[in-house]
Amino acid sequence: MFNGIKNAANTISNVNKVRQQQAKLQKLLSEISVSGVSKNGKVTAIITGEQKIKEIKIEPELITFVQENFVAQDKEDTLLAKSIIEAVEDAISKVQGEVVKKMQETDSLGDLMGMLQAASGGQ
Repeated sequence: MFNGIKNAANTISNVNKVRQQQAKLQKLLSEISVSGVSKNGKVTAIITGEQKIKEIKIEPELITFVQENFVAQDKEDTLLAKSIIEAVEDAISKVQGEVVKKMQETDSLGDLMGMLQAASGGQ
């Protein structure tokens, strides 16, 4: 009977630790923001550490070029989409590196490992 109470107390303690570590990691991620740029330099994507897209900027001359060379001629445009994808992929790559760097600087990797251990029932 006492083992059951002890196990329940340990479980509650683990849940509380996970919540605290999760809040700390969430705050850390929300503070990160990076920019990625397409290869042609005409599109910029800004992404948070939570990997949410905050903004996409497209240079007007790219839109004009696409309009004149693709849309106006009833051709399929792949340039604009490709540029957006390149900028987003660049930003994702950068944000992943920044997240790892920040987690190492703040010892949040230890928090993440603690969360995983607690979630698996370990002590």
